[in-house]
Amino acid sequence: MATGGAADAAAAQNPLVEKKGGKSHVWRYFGFAADDKGNIIDPQKPVCKRCHRSFLSRGGNTSNLIKHLKDRHPDLMREFKQLQTEDDHQTPQQTLKQTTVTDAFQQQQKYDKNSPEARKLNRAVAEFLCTDQVPIYTVEKRGFQQMLHHLNPKYQLPSRNFFMYTEIPRLYNETRDIIIQHLGEKPFYSCTTDLWTSRTADTFMSVTLQYITKLWELQSWCLGCCGLNTDHTAESLKEAFEEKLEDWNLDIIRMSGITTDNATNNKKAFEDYTWIPCFGHNLHLAVNKALEISRVSASLSRLRKTISAFTRSPKLSRQLVKKQKDLSSPDHKLIHDEPTRWNSSYDMVQRFLEQQQVVCAVLAEDRKKWYLMPKDTDITVLETVKAVLEPLSPFTDALSGEKHTTLSSVLPLLWKIYDCLSYEQSDSALTQEMKEKINEYLRHRYDNLQLQLLLNTATYLDPRFKNSFVSLKDDVKQSLLDEVKKMGNDGNVSQVSGESSQVRPSKKSKTDLKQLLSTIQGEKKEKGEPASSSQTQLTASDELNGEFLVYSQMPEVSAEDDPLSWWKTNMGTLPQLSEFARKYLCIAASSCSSERKTMWACRLPQESLQFIEVILIFKSTEVVKDTMVFCIFCKMYKL
Repeated sequence: MATGGAADAAAAQNPLVEKKGGKSHVWRYFGFAADDKGNIIDPQKPVCKRCHRSFLSRGGNTSNLIKHLKDRHPDLMREFKQLQTEDDHQTPQQTLKQTTVTDAFQQQQKYDKNSPEARKLNRAVAEFLCTDQVPIYTVEKRGFQQMLHHLNPKYQLPSRNFFMYTEIPRLYNETRDIIIQHLGEKPFYSCTTDLWTSRTADTFMSVTLQYITKLWELQSWCLGCCGLNTDHTAESLKEAFEEKLEDWNLDIIRMSGITTDNATNNKKAFEDYTWIPCFGHNLHLAVNKALEISRVSASLSRLRKTISAFTRSPKLSRQLVKKQKDLSSPDHKLIHDEPTRWNSSYDMVQRFLEQQQVVCAVLAEDRKKWYLMPKDTDITVLETVKAVLEPLSPFTDALSGEKHTTLSSVLPLLWKIYDCLSYEQSDSALTQEMKEKINEYLRHRYDNLQLQLLLNTATYLDPRFKNSFVSLKDDVKQSLLDEVKKMGNDGNVSQVSGESSQVRPSKKSKTDLKQLLSTIQGEKKEKGEPASSSQTQLTASDELNGEFLVYSQMPEVSAEDDPLSWWKTNMGTLPQLSEFARKYLCIAASSCSSERKTMWACRLPQESLQFIEVILIFKSTEVVKDTMVFCIFCKMYKL
């Protein structure tokens, strides 16, 4: 499109300026009008060098320019096309070089199995199998083999047996040596263990270990997940557990505690150690006490029938989706609860109440489905269940993590739970009964004096809660002093026996954990409730008493801060208390880490296995360049 104006006038007076960086040959015939100093007046209006007409060319577009040559200057257009043709047929020099026969054969030749390239790729495949926890027979899958061939045709993928019996065991042994080297420092550690039975009645037992490194980082490893082919008696569990510790050369005296669920065989098997009940399991059992109330149980049973009718019927599912659109309701599916997860019952109730209008509208259209219609009394009960359980839902997964301290958070969470379960004047009779059931069961689970001392000790050693949630402060201090006295005169806290926490005190009554604890800490300070049983001033007669005094004068830190980072900064000021912090803050409040490993083991294909031992090692240290190594070692006696 031709334009006129200042550009044309300037083009007639001053020479045109060439376009810089123009790739198209059309710019040979166009330039830009410039002022007296040689500066381009308008970079979007090139000017024809022959007829001095200007054109609009935004962003370097050459369509208008080529059209102008075609319409006004046919001779220039023929020259332009000839230049383009020469470019299209021009061949770079390097492509003219013919591949030699030797080079052609080398490109098709596979790597030698002992070459550095082959070993590197073998290790990469082994780490893929272990990291993503995929079956070893993946290497025999056609799609996987084809993918590797496209990525590197020179790589010959070894057989399944090579990875099973050579490469993965080698990776396991290397990683195991690294872990044993670190455990050779004899740190305090804690363990969790759990049993899980698969759908084929195969039982697995996993053991995980947690400890705090010299750099004040919490490490969590799975030491083993092995098949348990005996009865689940306390004796067999204890024997299997101690064999696993012995296999890793772990000194059982250095074990600060072991966390399991509340099964009787677990309690009996580990009664000689410092045993901690799983917080999540305790909460699950407590909530189940409330859900077992006859009115609640009956309403939930009828609700399950209603939800099952929708989940098993494609017709009802389609009608549900249609009604959701008609009534502008959220496009959410109904949820069926899982007996082993109390929060799934809450999710089921919450989702049904959200979709109540839609569900009733679908059922009302079919007279044969009226029996599934919830009654008014059921709706009242379900609303009560939702109101009682809703404040407790954040606590389900709060202490299931493996990368932060959890035992010191149990007392703050319990305080908040008891506060949520406190009676209000507006509570109905059913609400009060449910709160009473949960409250009573939780207090029963945590009324053990030895357990209370352990929880208070861990909370006292957490700088976030040392003044707010410790109710047995004097007993904690006395217990720590007794541990120091048992060491002798060398004052080396690292030699404290793991059995010292058995001292009995006098009788005294996948949410975000940091955010939850921060809220609890603020509420506790607002209420200003007394925390310590007494405030007896201890004299600085020895080093530990002196550290008690210094520690008591330090203010609490925010609940969102990392207590391990705080101890890393203050370990020089509080050397003995810092060692006690390593011992008690590594204890896990939940056995979820072990449960996750056993659930994974149970998902492995069992029809082709007679016996399987799976060991997963989680490793993240500077020795392996801060990379996470998931090492799985499988022994299969029947392929």
